[in-house]
Amino acid sequence: MKKKKSNLSAKCERVGTLLMLVILLQSFGIGVSRAQSSDEPRLTVEFSETPFIDVINYIKRHTKFDFLYNNEEVQKILAVTHSFKSVPASQVLQSCLEGTEYTFRLFQNMIVIQKRQKTLEPVTVRGKVLDEKGMTLPGATVIVKGTSIGGSTNDQGMFVFSLPKMDTIYLLVSFVGMETREVGITNFNQEVVVRMKPDTKGVEEVVVTGYGNVRKTSFTGNSVTVSRDELLKVSKTNVMKALEVYDPSFRVKTNNQWGSDPNALPEMQIRGQSSIGVKDLDRNTLSKSALENNPNLPIFIMDNFETTIQKVYDMDPNRIESITILKDAAATALYGSRAANGVVVITTVAPKSGEVRVTYNMVGTISMPNLNDYNLMNARQKLEAEVASGMYEAEGEDFWFKKIRIEEYQGKLKNVREGVNTYWLAKPLRTEFNHKHSLYLEGGNEEFRYGIDLGYNNENGVMKGSYRDRIDAGFSIYYTTSKVQVSNYISYGVTKEKESPYGEFSQYTKMLPYERYKDDDGKMLRILQWSRVLDFEPYNPLYEADLGNYDKGQTNVLVENLSVNWFIKPTFWVKGELGISHSTGKREAFIDPLSVKNNLEYGDDRTNVGSLTLTNTEYTSWEGKLAISYNESINNHNINVGGGLEVKTTRRRTNTGTYKGFQSAEFSSPEFARSMPYKPNFQEVQTRLFGMFARLNYSYQDIYLLDASLRIDGSSEFGSDKRYAPFFSGGLGLNIHKYAFMEKYDFVNHLKVRGSFGQTGKVNFAPYAAVPTHEIDIDEWYISGPVSSLMTTRGNRDLKWEKTNKFDVGFELGVLRNLLYLEFSWYNEITNGLITDVTLPSSTGFRTYKSNMGKVENKGFEIQFRSDLLSTADWYVAVFGNLAHNTNKIKKISDALKAYNDAVNEYYNQEIESLWDKDNPNLNRVMTKYEEGQSLSAKYGLKSLGIDPANGQELYVYRDGTVSYDWIATEMRNIGDEMPWGTGSFGVNLRWKNITFSTSFLYEFGGDFYNETLIDKVENAKIEEYNVDRRAMSERWKKFGDVVMYKDIKDNTQTTDPTSRFMQRNNVLSWNSMTIGYELNREMLKRIGIENIRIEVGTNDLWRLSTVKAERGLSYPYANSVNFSVNVRF
Repeated sequence: MKKKKSNLSAKCERVGTLLMLVILLQSFGIGVSRAQSSDEPRLTVEFSETPFIDVINYIKRHTKFDFLYNNEEVQKILAVTHSFKSVPASQVLQSCLEGTEYTFRLFQNMIVIQKRQKTLEPVTVRGKVLDEKGMTLPGATVIVKGTSIGGSTNDQGMFVFSLPKMDTIYLLVSFVGMETREVGITNFNQEVVVRMKPDTKGVEEVVVTGYGNVRKTSFTGNSVTVSRDELLKVSKTNVMKALEVYDPSFRVKTNNQWGSDPNALPEMQIRGQSSIGVKDLDRNTLSKSALENNPNLPIFIMDNFETTIQKVYDMDPNRIESITILKDAAATALYGSRAANGVVVITTVAPKSGEVRVTYNMVGTISMPNLNDYNLMNARQKLEAEVASGMYEAEGEDFWFKKIRIEEYQGKLKNVREGVNTYWLAKPLRTEFNHKHSLYLEGGNEEFRYGIDLGYNNENGVMKGSYRDRIDAGFSIYYTTSKVQVSNYISYGVTKEKESPYGEFSQYTKMLPYERYKDDDGKMLRILQWSRVLDFEPYNPLYEADLGNYDKGQTNVLVENLSVNWFIKPTFWVKGELGISHSTGKREAFIDPLSVKNNLEYGDDRTNVGSLTLTNTEYTSWEGKLAISYNESINNHNINVGGGLEVKTTRRRTNTGTYKGFQSAEFSSPEFARSMPYKPNFQEVQTRLFGMFARLNYSYQDIYLLDASLRIDGSSEFGSDKRYAPFFSGGLGLNIHKYAFMEKYDFVNHLKVRGSFGQTGKVNFAPYAAVPTHEIDIDEWYISGPVSSLMTTRGNRDLKWEKTNKFDVGFELGVLRNLLYLEFSWYNEITNGLITDVTLPSSTGFRTYKSNMGKVENKGFEIQFRSDLLSTADWYVAVFGNLAHNTNKIKKISDALKAYNDAVNEYYNQEIESLWDKDNPNLNRVMTKYEEGQSLSAKYGLKSLGIDPANGQELYVYRDGTVSYDWIATEMRNIGDEMPWGTGSFGVNLRWKNITFSTSFLYEFGGDFYNETLIDKVENAKIEEYNVDRRAMSERWKKFGDVVMYKDIKDNTQTTDPTSRFMQRNNVLSWNSMTIGYELNREMLKRIGIENIRIEVGTNDLWRLSTVKAERGLSYPYANSVNFSVNVRF
């Protein structure tokens, strides 16, 4: 029995059908337009001393005619005084030109104003568009000035169209990242060659969507395009950090855990958080590599094929031509079920024709650990703090206790007096010089072009022994004829990585400064005298680092991308694409049999000490796309329409095995292991995706704009009863600056308003969550085989995509030729069908299963501005800035999330000894709960009135207003939100002759930060065991009447549960980057066969100011860097 479709599903299908009809009608609209009646429109108008140019503009607005004329000559025609009533447009024009030396001719749908003695002859305008290096520019826009006649250059950079002959015809030529050029043509028998120059200040002309290029002026979507030069101004090595400078809604989340670890993937999001992701109670199982599965991560498209965040993270910015960030529905709906978090489209550098050209780039970076956020005690201060805390005071009259304490104190004092003051923070760290090299060779002719790229990047982390080395090679070819273009790019990359053998940095922050780490002979001590970083014994982490422990891996990636374009006509073509990616990975983690870590599991059992864990992964994906496109300008209509099919499949295989019992680190191969205590784990995951899409970009007179798109996705990740998903978008816009009345306001060179609405989707659950799955029980075997199979996942056949409804409006304003350029956007995005766990009765055999329940809203605004303050031959000065504000709110939650909230309460209320023991730091953590009306990033605890001056105990306020000394988990409320009110950046770009300077700053304000440093290292400081923050001795309650921040230092019997007392407002300003560059004289270089040499010096993360003083980089510290680069082109 078939289920009835929901009203919403039916509406989506009707919307999709309507959009399809619109696109089909537009496709056939050309023939309709040409078949329309040729009757001229009749005009009723009265002119009184009206300039003839205004007469032309009036006729243009009220008819479908384009005009072609010499502006200087038309200005000489006398003003018109005449009235007309229901007169054909041609008669109006004829009457206005009577008595003058000018007449007009009708050429197709164009009116040509010319002198009377001239005859109208059609001519063909031919030409090609090149960049500043002489390379062809496919896709450049060429139109006749004052009209909408023209089109785009083909893949050979050529253009051709017919016009009536005039003395001079002016063309306007534009291309993304280039200055718009005006070119006058007088000799129509000669091919026109237009050379473009880079534009570092203008509005980008083309938006790269991954499904075709759309003119910026006619696009109604919300996007930000960043060029390679702009990326390199901010960072020579990190693409992600550079992007957040240019788009305030693109944010790389601060990773307080992994800091500058070269092997940790960054966590990022566009326009806030729309999914729950990893819950706080599950974060102990989250590794730095697991961030790749972040459900709030945008998708990345490279040269029209989806790629991984790992690939983008490792990418050389010199290989990038441009990056476009797509945000609203009009820009992203073509990606369907993958688009809810936004899309990042990367276009790589394509080879250029001409003589063989070689470009070499070298970047050297000095990385230095940044320990500015650590404020630990030295040896003398630490010993004084121990005395003040009562650590050496005897309990009662216990003689032996008093004797042991006195001896311990005297031993520590002896070390202090002898000058022992070990700065443990510096021991696992280093200042490192890293270097990156890239070589690019290109050449060919107009028909065949080729490019070879080679790269090597050595990135050693600031923790000793950690590194990430990458080697890449690629080969690209472009073959072009008049009808066909074939492009192919194949690349192979090897990445080797290793974790620091010194362990987590946080253990060095706990080490006691009066502790010696070497004996009198200079040998590393294995066991220390007092430090107890781990409970079982006071081991020396520096000794551990000298053992044979290692954790290393290698990844090999092969990518093959093929694209074929068949140009049936210059305006109509078919495109086929095929992309294949294959990667293999191997990881080895070995624990030396002498390592103290073995004691954690085995104690005194030495037969199983030493372990080796091997993990092998294999990932294969292939995707194909077949699309048709039609792009033409007819009279005042610009039509860009297309559609196609897309298929994609992925397969990931993983196997893991653990070996135990090694005699020595020198024999760490699996064959030397004593046993394999666990059976190897094998896992295979497959996904398949099929999509159909259609798109339309239309403009009339380049004033009225329309975008529409439709996509239908079918995915193996959806439930069998919800296999297909429709997605759609529509956008409208107006180029107000192109209205005739705006000619009076010539100081406004750009004014555009736009709006869009649509629905996109997201799949962020395990591939088999929708399908019941079984696991064979192989632990018990009989002669006939395994006993049984176990059902491990209940599955949900109705499980479907999360749907995000996106509404976006905005405007763009440019005045005084970009003396000021301003963009503003306001958006509202509501995610429905949030995928969460649904609690099941225990009688079913399952605790939870996945279902679509919950709703989250993100709304906010974005502002971007830039100003070209000075632009001359020698000087260029520009400033820029941006701001983003986002509000996140949970509109609806599931019963499972309510159960999770109860689990958080139970976690704090658990009746175990560690609740009253400071050895359990997890009970100090503030966690996120999920309540309707609150944010996904809200933190929960009890509202605090501070420390009671009368007795030094903390006072809490319950939800009903009751004041109490008792901390109760069920009284937790929202005490702060990590999401800042505003984020953004600002900076300056400057050029004087051959010298350039650029700098950028990042800021955020209005967010809250729960300062765990004040808890772990100040109030709950374990003074008897660890080093602590210097603030541990200040603002402490000592006696009646003290109004202070922290409890009595001697009150060390109870941990501090989550409280608003440690929630602080977090405002941050950081100097993100600075670069100074110099380009050598080209004329001088030509004499020695070099085309160009550019030298740059820069820095990243120079300093950071924050209203919160807390330790950062707990497992791996942050780093500052200074870099220099040399770019040579032969």
